[in-house]
Amino acid sequence: MAFRRLITRSWVALGATVTIAAGCRNFSLAPAPPDLPAGAEQLAPLVTYGDWWQATERCAGVPGNMSRITWFVVPNHTSFIYDNVQYDGYWWNRVHWILLAGEDVDDGMLVRHEMLHELLGRGDHPAKYFQQRCAGVVVCNYACRADS
Repeated sequence: MAFRRLITRSWVALGATVTIAAGCRNFSLAPAPPDLPAGAEQLAPLVTYGDWWQATERCAGVPGNMSRITWFVVPNHTSFIYDNVQYDGYWWNRVHWILLAGEDVDDGMLVRHEMLHELLGRGDHPAKYFQQRCAGVVVCNYACRADS
């Protein structure tokens, strides 16, 4: 039993990147970063994002580190297609990326919605956070409510 726990802890401690040495070659098992929609480019977070992050931390009751997020934008668009679905904003956990449609970079409700995903570390929309604790701080549209 103790041996099993030790192995489990070892794998968790390694995280997402595992390197295997085979002879003189190293093979990385870390997944490649996701592809972004056409036209996406890196975005310097707006100054207001710091305040929005703090508001999202307060409503969720979950602390986090906004500096690990890399922001992207699809300029001059009201939405974008990712994985054959239309979005205004999208969050990736393993790389801590947030992508926003260009017309929405200053939409606090939407940006805080994506921030809440980052704080929770999950892509679904638990009603406890999106509809209760953070109601009025983050947007939760029909798809968000249906996912709860």
